[in-house]
Formats: sequence, C-alpha cells, structure tokens
Amino acid sequence: MVKSRYLVPNLFTGLNFMLGIFSIMVMHETFTSPDPGRPILGFGKAPLILASWMIIWCVLFDKLDGFAARILKASSDFGAQFDSLADMAAFGIAPGFLVYFYLQTLDYEWFAGHRPLMLVSVSVYMLCASMRLARYNAIDSEELVNYFHGLPSTFAGGFISMSVILFAKHGLAGRIPGSLLILPLLLIFAGILMVSPLYLPKLVARKNKLFNLVQIILIIVGYICGFGMVIPEILYGILLLYGVFGFGIGFLQKGMIEGAASTPNTD
Repeated sequence: MVKSRYLVPNLFTGLNFMLGIFSIMVMHETFTSPDPGRPILGFGKAPLILASWMIIWCVLFDKLDGFAARILKASSDFGAQFDSLADMAAFGIAPGFLVYFYLQTLDYEWFAGHRPLMLVSVSVYMLCASMRLARYNAIDSEELVNYFHGLPSTFAGGFISMSVILFAKHGLAGRIPGSLLILPLLLIFAGILMVSPLYLPKLVARKNKLFNLVQIILIIVGYICGFGMVIPEILYGILLLYGVFGFGIGFLQKGMIEGAASTPNTD
C-alpha cells in the first residue's frame, strides 16, 4: 500500500505538471471567453502574461515538493522520475512555446522574417532542458548534494517567463532597437547554461545564521510576489543575483566540488 506521506510531495509535483500543461493551453487561448475583451479566468491578465505567471507558479510548487519530500522523508525513485517529467513540461516545453507565441503575437511580420531563428532558439532550449534533466537523474543526483551542475531547468523556466513578463510590462519592443532579438537569444543562452559545466550552490541551510535569514526572507518575498503576480522586478532581481553570485561561487570552488563528488561516501 502506498504510504500517505508520499502523497504530499507528489501532489505538489502533480500541480507543477498540470500548471505547465495549462500554461500551454492558455497560450492557445483555450480558456478564453468568446468575448476577447473579457478577462481570462477572472485574473484580468492577457493570455500570454497569465501563462508566464503560471510557469512561475510551477517554480514555486516545484520547490515545495522537494521541501515536503525532505521534511516528510518521502523521497522515492517514483517521485524523482515524476518530478523530471513535470519539470520537462513546465520548464522545458512551456517557456519555449511562450517566447514563440509571444513574439508571433507581438509582431507577426518580424516573426515571419525571423522564423528560422525562432525554430532554432526554441529547439536549442528544449533539447538542452531535456539533456539537463536526464543528466541530473543519471549522474548529478547521486554525486552532488549542495550544488547544481549547470543551470537548473526550474531556474531557466522562471528566468524566461519573468523576461517575457517584464518585456511586456515595460514595452521594451517599442523602446530598444532590435529588442525582439533579446528573447530568442535568452532562450539559447539559458539552454547553453543548463548543459554547461558550471556549478550553482543550492538553497540549503548554511552555518552562517545571517545568510540563512536572508535566504528565508528572499524565499518568502518570492512566494508572495509569485503567487500574488506582483512586482516582477523583485523576482527578476532575486533570480539574477542568485545566478550571477551563485555561478561565481561555483567557479571559484569548482576544484573542491569536483573533488568531493569523485570521493566515495563511506558514511
């Protein structure tokens, strides 16, 4: 019989998976009222912007399933495989489609003239996300405890979604010449980072109490802004700070990380 403690983390994983699928459906305006002026699902958001926020919700639920699994000691092989499938839908496929449909809607003439770039950028992103998730299950989950090898797909999906939200909110398409190239190039950049040999520290408890307090505050702020769909600039700033400083720390400690990974655990 399935133990009840496994239901909680798998519930969060299921929500992550379904929200990823629903975000793609929202991009196709599946839930849109026949009246195009009526707010979608009562959220008052344009379909593609709501889809972007739904991917952010997936990020938040993805972190909750890992937290629940650790607290309840409910980690399992099934949960690991289920989590990867959910991540592929929410952070591997949905963000690529998001950029594709957003630029197609924003300026179809530009999109039609840059279709090869769009196909390449989306393909690179999705392929790299799939390889990143496969590498994690096959190698990294056993060898690395406190570090990610390459950019996590969760981080990449959140980064792309927040970029679309801010791009739309601040009307960058009309302000910066050539700005429509930014999003497909970000897809390629995020894809390369996912399969890169760089290391990124995980958000885990450290010996420094002040550092732990700052982590907790940033996480709480992130959940409030994410589920509240407010102040995306704060979320984007948190992602950028974590990525820049995290990869910097990982680069400086690369030798130590790889040495620890290659040393068998005798405990």
